[in-house]
Amino acid sequence: MTLFYYYIVMTLFYYYIVLLCAGTALAVAVASFWRNRHQAVGPLFGIAMFVVSVWLLGFAQYFRQMGEMRALTWAKFTLGAGMLATPFLFHSMCALVGRMRHYGIWITASYVLTLALLVLLCQGRLIDGLRNAPNMEHYVRYNRLLYPVLSAHIMFWQFGGVAILMLNAKRAVGYKRVQLVYFIVAWVVIFLTTNLIIIPLEYGIDILPFGFFLLPPNLALLAYVMAKARLADPDVAVARVLVYAFTLLTVVAISLLFVGGVGLVAPGFMNPGQLLFTIVLVVVISLLLATALPRWLPQAERVIQEHLFAARHGYQDALMGVMRSLSRLPEMEQVLSTLAASVHSQMQLTRALILLQDPMSGNYRVEAQSGLDAEEPTEALALDKDSAIVRWLRDSREVLVRDELPRRVSGPVMHRLTRELNHLKVSVCVPMAADERLIGVFCLGQKISRSMFYVADLHLLETLAAEASLAVRYRRMQEEVVRKNKLMELGTVAAGIAHEIRNPLASIKTFAQLLPSKASDPEFRNEFSKLVMKDIDRISKVVESMLAFARPAGVKVADYSAAELIDEAVLLVEPRFKSKEIHLKKDVGNHLGLKVDKQQMLQVLVNLLNNAVDALGPGGTIRISARVRAVNNFGVGSQRQEFVVIEVADNGVGIPTALRQRVFEPFFTTKKHGTGLGLSICQKIVHDHGGDITVSSVEEKGTTFQIHLPSRSVNG
Repeated sequence: MTLFYYYIVMTLFYYYIVLLCAGTALAVAVASFWRNRHQAVGPLFGIAMFVVSVWLLGFAQYFRQMGEMRALTWAKFTLGAGMLATPFLFHSMCALVGRMRHYGIWITASYVLTLALLVLLCQGRLIDGLRNAPNMEHYVRYNRLLYPVLSAHIMFWQFGGVAILMLNAKRAVGYKRVQLVYFIVAWVVIFLTTNLIIIPLEYGIDILPFGFFLLPPNLALLAYVMAKARLADPDVAVARVLVYAFTLLTVVAISLLFVGGVGLVAPGFMNPGQLLFTIVLVVVISLLLATALPRWLPQAERVIQEHLFAARHGYQDALMGVMRSLSRLPEMEQVLSTLAASVHSQMQLTRALILLQDPMSGNYRVEAQSGLDAEEPTEALALDKDSAIVRWLRDSREVLVRDELPRRVSGPVMHRLTRELNHLKVSVCVPMAADERLIGVFCLGQKISRSMFYVADLHLLETLAAEASLAVRYRRMQEEVVRKNKLMELGTVAAGIAHEIRNPLASIKTFAQLLPSKASDPEFRNEFSKLVMKDIDRISKVVESMLAFARPAGVKVADYSAAELIDEAVLLVEPRFKSKEIHLKKDVGNHLGLKVDKQQMLQVLVNLLNNAVDALGPGGTIRISARVRAVNNFGVGSQRQEFVVIEVADNGVGIPTALRQRVFEPFFTTKKHGTGLGLSICQKIVHDHGGDITVSSVEEKGTTFQIHLPSRSVNG
């Protein structure tokens, strides 16, 4: 009675397992057809998997009790579906490699032979009847003479298709190679696990139908290969499989040792049904454990990747380090050049381009590159604002991958995208977005190894592009703020400069009006000549200083004396001193040499002087001094380095203690109309010159800013 109950339970269990496999195959058919509907392989493989699902549905009937005639009808139906699936699968494999015309004769032969066998099946020559089989209610009895022909037919076309896949996988590159490898592995496992059950039955070898347990995950792998446009790195897949397998085997081994120990101690403790139930329960629990441990599985996968696939894992770590360093680079050009060069070298690409949008035209032009030939002009590698690539990235905000195009678009759009990718000689385009706008495109050539861009690669590139976009946005905003801050400073001194120019012009005008009546007076002409030259020199100096301050030039370091820089800065702010009757005290030593960018250092000094004027009431005092101070250079042993220290001090209200530590923070200001960026820009300029700027203040007594810059003798 116990064995009978066990038999009933197991046949019912296998029946539902095979039905589950049939449902999985049907899902694979739908997914494969829909995701590849623009290609021949989509309908073909969809039909093939639909027929496989029908075959599995028929095979499940072997585990059900039914009358002989009905069982025989199901047996013929099942065998017919199995034979019909063979040519469709072979045809699908040829379509998958894009060689249907090349293998046209073989494809036709597979259908013709299948049709001949179906005719024999309908005539009743392939099946002689039914017979008993272990773990089944019934099974088909084949014609012993024709069964080898039937087996050879199925195996020849199946393995012939796999051979075609393997041959083309060697020649394929990128995505296609990985897709074929995944497909071959999945299909070989599926074929072996199912046929290793069916073929031995015909020769009296009893094997439990364990292959149907492995069929759903392998069918799921086929669906993944045929439906996903982006595939995981096989190395990552291997690492994940190893982790899951180790977890599963560990739990199963411990559990089976426990069950085996109980069986040895108490042989009658568990009957066969209970024992099988326990084993199945252990396997299910093991699978749940293997998928429910997200805390340690990623770390375990990482360890396996580091030990088994160190080269690929290494470049991902290196690029993550590059990403963290981007925010520390001062100039936008450095950010983009570093990113392009690092990705090009670490991922071993043919080229890397970064195109940014031109704010005037809206088109995208190369701002940084790595890997281009010396004679290849970057001007030609541009994208129009209405180009197919730009429209794709702007609308989808997804990475554009050449290998994905046949699955995602069709017709003219795919041809335009392919043409533009060919023009740039790239395989991947990553969007660089900021404020919901496409500000740039990160273009990458194919890998030198001809391998594909895996999912992990694309995620890393998206992260790098996002970080670069933020860096570009911040530095552009910073440049705009610097420009506006300069204009504000310039506007502050413009009125005073106009007054400064008006005074000598009035003197020149007065002398010019008197000139006709006193032209013959030698003393007047001499005095007039001296005055005009003096006033013109003063006007020229004021205008030149103002232009030097306002001109948006690049960094041009040269030798200057501290006294020269301070005098020009004072000249620019002098009208404000006069308007508020502020007393200026200068204490500048001789021969204090600096190697600086004049315009940038003038910006720092004018900013500090204007801040001092703002902090003072009428009659206040500003003291500006410069001296040399020697400090230890801890990076070079006991050597000491000389710094020029320029101090700008006022006797105003001072800075409250609570605010003193924040004066250099971007966007922090106590002025009603201030930007909050003046002092942060000053700090950046001084740091770029290898110096430092500090502040000290006492409330109600005044504030002192100190600029420390490396000293350089004015004599060279």
